[in-house]
Formats: sequence, C-alpha cells, structure tokens
Amino acid sequence: MSEQRVFLSSVPIERGDRQVALAVAGLSLLIFLGLAPFARQPLLQVWAFIPIYESALTISDLITAVIFFIQFHILRSRALLALAAGYLFTALIIIPHALTFPGLFSPTGLLHAGPQSTAWLYMLWHGAFPLAVIAYALLKVDRARPLQAPVQYVLFLTVVTIIGAVTGLTLLATAGKTVLPTIMSGNHYSPAMIVVVSTVWTLSLIALAVLWLRGPHTVLDLWLMVVMCAWLFDVALSAVLNGGRFDLGFYAGRAYGLLAATFVLLVLLFETGTLYAQLARLFEAEQQERRREAEERRRIFETSLDLILVVDRQGNILRVSPSAMAILGYEPPEMLGRNASDFVYPEDLQAIRDEMRRGRGGHLIRHHSTRYIRKNGRIVTISWSGVWSEPEQRHFFIGRDVTEEKRIERMKDEFIATVSHELRTPVTTIVGPLTLLIGGAAGELPDRAKRLVAMAQSSSKRLARLVNDILDIEKMESGEMTFDFQRVDLKPLVEQAIEANRALADEFGVPVRLDAKMLDATVYTDGDRFMQVLANLLSNAVKFSRPGEEAVVSIEARGDHVRIAVRDHGPGIPDEFKALIFEKFAQVDATDARQKGGTGLGLSIVKQIMTRLGGSVGCDAASSEGSIFHVDVPRWTPESVAEWPSREVSVAVA
Repeated sequence: MSEQRVFLSSVPIERGDRQVALAVAGLSLLIFLGLAPFARQPLLQVWAFIPIYESALTISDLITAVIFFIQFHILRSRALLALAAGYLFTALIIIPHALTFPGLFSPTGLLHAGPQSTAWLYMLWHGAFPLAVIAYALLKVDRARPLQAPVQYVLFLTVVTIIGAVTGLTLLATAGKTVLPTIMSGNHYSPAMIVVVSTVWTLSLIALAVLWLRGPHTVLDLWLMVVMCAWLFDVALSAVLNGGRFDLGFYAGRAYGLLAATFVLLVLLFETGTLYAQLARLFEAEQQERRREAEERRRIFETSLDLILVVDRQGNILRVSPSAMAILGYEPPEMLGRNASDFVYPEDLQAIRDEMRRGRGGHLIRHHSTRYIRKNGRIVTISWSGVWSEPEQRHFFIGRDVTEEKRIERMKDEFIATVSHELRTPVTTIVGPLTLLIGGAAGELPDRAKRLVAMAQSSSKRLARLVNDILDIEKMESGEMTFDFQRVDLKPLVEQAIEANRALADEFGVPVRLDAKMLDATVYTDGDRFMQVLANLLSNAVKFSRPGEEAVVSIEARGDHVRIAVRDHGPGIPDEFKALIFEKFAQVDATDARQKGGTGLGLSIVKQIMTRLGGSVGCDAASSEGSIFHVDVPRWTPESVAEWPSREVSVAVA
C-alpha cells in the first residue's frame, strides 16, 4: 500500500463514506430548519457555558491541528499545512475570545477589551478558518509535488506566524477597538453587523463551493464539506437569525461550531484507530513470519547434511550444526567455544584466514575448499560458502563434504594422464609404420595382408582420434584449454578447413563446395579452435553424405554475428534424436558411424568450443534431404571479448 493511501487526505471516497456524510449533513440541516424560527427566543444566561464550550473547542481544534501537522511532516503536503494552520488559528483565537467575553471574567472582559472585542474576535475567527479551507482545496492538486524545504523549519515558521496573527488580531480587537466599526449594542447586534456577518457567511459558502469543485474528492474533502455546512449553520444561528447573546440561536450556533470542530477530529481519531489496528495486525503477521523463518532456519540448521558454522571475527565457533558429528566426528558441544583453526589442516590455515579477511571486506566466499582433520585423525575436504554480517560481527559458513569428489577427481586426472601418456603415444607409434606398409615401404604385400594392414591403420587412426577427442573434452570441462582471441578473416579460414579435409572428401567421394555468394567477413575469435569446429562439421558432412553428392559451405551476415552453415545430403536427423545430437557419444547410426570412423564426440566438442567462443550451434533440416549444421560467431572487439562471461551455449535444433 502506498504511504499516502493510509491518510484521509489521499483515500478516495467510497459509497459508505458518502452515505454517512450525507446523513450527518442532512440531519444537521433538519435540526437547523427546526431551530431557525426560534433563534431569537431568549434563554437563561448560563455563564459557565462559555468557558466549557470554548475549552472543549480549543482542545478539539488543537488536537486536530497537531494530527494534521504530523501528517504534513510525513507527506510534506502544502494543502495539509494550510489546513493545520487553520485549525491552530481557531484553537488559539478562542482563548482571547473567551477572556474578552463581557461579564465572564470581568464586566468588560480582560485584556482591556471593549464591548466590541469579543464579537470582532468571533467574526475574525469564523472568517479565517474558511480561508484556510479554501487554501487547502486549491493546494491539494500539488500533492504529487511535496514541499522540498526542511520540515522543521516550515513547521516552526508556520506556528510562529499563526501565533503572531492571533496576537495581532487580538490587539486589533482590544487595544485598537476604536478603529473598528461598532457591531454590538449591549447584547444585541448593530446594523454594521449585517455587512460583517454577510462577509463571513459568504467566505464559508465559497469554501464549501471550492471544496465541491476541486475533485477528485477524498474522505477528508468529504468531511470538510460537512464541517463547512455546520459552519454555515453556526454563523447563521449565532450571528444572523438570532437577536443577541444567550438566546436560542446563540446556544444552538455554538453547538454547531463544536460539532463542526469535532467532525473531522472524530474521523481522524477513527482513522488513527483503524491504522493502529492494521499496524497491530501487520506487526503480528510480521512476528509470525519471523517465528516461522526462525523455526525454518532452526529446522534447516538441525537437519542439514552440510556443516553450518557461525564464528566471530577471531574465528571462535559460536554455533555449529549437528552434522558436525557425521562430517568431523565431533559433537557440537565439543566444538563450541574453540577456535575453528583447531580443526583445520595446518597447511590450509593461511588460505582460510585470507578468505575470511576478504569476506569481512565485502566479498562472498564461494566454494573454497579447505582440508580438516576429523576426530579420528582422517583428513576430509570441505567446500565452503559464506558471508560476513557486519551488524552482527559474525561469519556464517555452510560447508559440504567433498572428500569423495576430490578423490574421484584425482582418479580422473590420473586416468587422463594415463590415456595421454600411456595410450596416445603407442597408438601414434603404430599408425606411422602401418601407413608406411600401405605405401609400399616393405614391398608389395599380398591382398589379404593389405586388407588387414588397412583395417589396422583405420582402427588405429580412429583410436587416436578418440583419445584426442577425450582429452579435448576433458581440457574444456576442466577449464585447462586456453583460447587466443584475435581478428580472423572467415573466408580464408573456411577455405583452409575445406582444403585440410580434401583427402577425406576424396576418400568418400563427396566434394565440398563453397557457396558462390559466400561473403568476406571478419570476426574476433580463436582461429585454431574455430578451425577445429569447422573440421568436425565438414568431416560429418562428408562421412554421412552419399557418394557423388556435394556438401555446401556458406557464410551469411546476421546483425551482430556471422553464420557459417554446412549442408550435407545425408539421411537427416530423426526427430526423436535431434535433442541428443550435441551430447557425448550420441550417434544417429552407431554401426554406420563406426564404419565411417566417427567417435560420437565431434559435435559435443563443437558445442563446447562454441560455448567458450561465445557463439551458438544449431541444426536444421534441409529443404529436400539432409541436414544443415550452423555456427554463429559474434562480431566482437577485443574489449568485448575480455568482458565476456562464461555461459552455456545456445543449442537450437529445428
């Protein structure tokens, strides 16, 4: 909910609000019409009525003014400031009005008052408040442009101004009474009163009209209209229809004045109560949410399989999850109060201390591996993620036991090393002599021997390619493969790739043709790695096309990237297999692929290289038969390459 929507000055009128306000205004009008014919009826002079009535009025208006000043302090609304000033003015001017009332505290009133002082203060009082309401109505359209001046300064200046105005008008009505026209003759009104009271009554009517015309209306606008109606009835009974003091109109008018003062106050108090109830409900809901979150955190803390630690700046353990028993062999009470360094493998102490120092500097700790010594002396490796809370001066860590993962990773590294050094070298050594034998280095071989040597050579080459592909995949997945970005002319690179695959194309009887519309394009990429991508795509196109059909390579500019497409005339990719073609060891026809020398890793390597190059790879069905494999290479600058983050490649298969 918007901050302003909780205040009467911003809440739009609802049907119920309008009905209640109309009922109050209608009832006030009926009472006024019933009293008006008897307004001049003399009644008993109850002198205590004056201080009781005006004390209640002062307190009511003062509370209302304070509430509006508070809302102004929050919303910085000029309109609310004007209204608060009007209520403060009425609250303060009532005081000299009561003090100067003839016969109440002295025969002629206090403050050196004259017989006209009280009447003039009443007229000034009832004329100034409608002006404040008019100012409110005119300024409320500026609600979207809050006051920019310091609020405390504006409040102080407003209060001082109102006090000064009340003081000045009081002096005018008392010390300066001789310069004012006579509007009272004893307890009755003089002819001059007609002009004065008509002016005051007209101001009230104008205030009501301006409020009505300045929409859209809010709840506060609606009740101010009710107030101005009561204000009109007050002035009419107290100073127009009655004959003087202490008649029915005198008493009834002041009753209307008290009602007018309390209407808005009651609505404001009701609003305050409603907001307090809403606040209480929100507070209770927030407390329940906090309790729920605390319970959830406690449940996670108690049941987590990962190790959760809370330590202070010095590394002293303040809290530890029960999973410590399974991971480190210690019950939580055995670790509480001890320093975390007591459990860390000595060679890893400095590294974790440096990470904690970085964490206190605002850096998140992510997947930092640290070796720990279990209670039984065995070493375990924990991968930590953590954050530093400056207000609490605490480190919060969550760690996962990756000992087994590290062991498997070491075994994989050892396997890769074995493949690289113990398998690739002998295979390469075998391929060389077999090639020489086929070339006739040992003389003419019998046909059967030639076939056996050729089969051995083909198998050896395929094994060598498989080993190389496995090593390439491993390097890319481990991040060990380096990329050297530079400006590359694509057309010469494509021509070079086609030439490098010419022997294979001749062997399978599948010529490779460059599209006649092939354009010159320059990109920023790793030429060697991209050459590997092209070689894999061309090799697949040649192997899976029928003899005599040609593979076509094209280059096409597409906005901020360049697309290189390789079209073959093979059997195409079955729909159920399209989602798998870029996965490892995935082959459409495994038997045929083995016959043609495929390893099932070529397209997977293409995908991973394009990921690192920041491009994408995809496959579409050709219009007649076969497939079109394409790669998109961004037209980058060296600066943009340096900023490129690692992400998954986009693979689109149509």
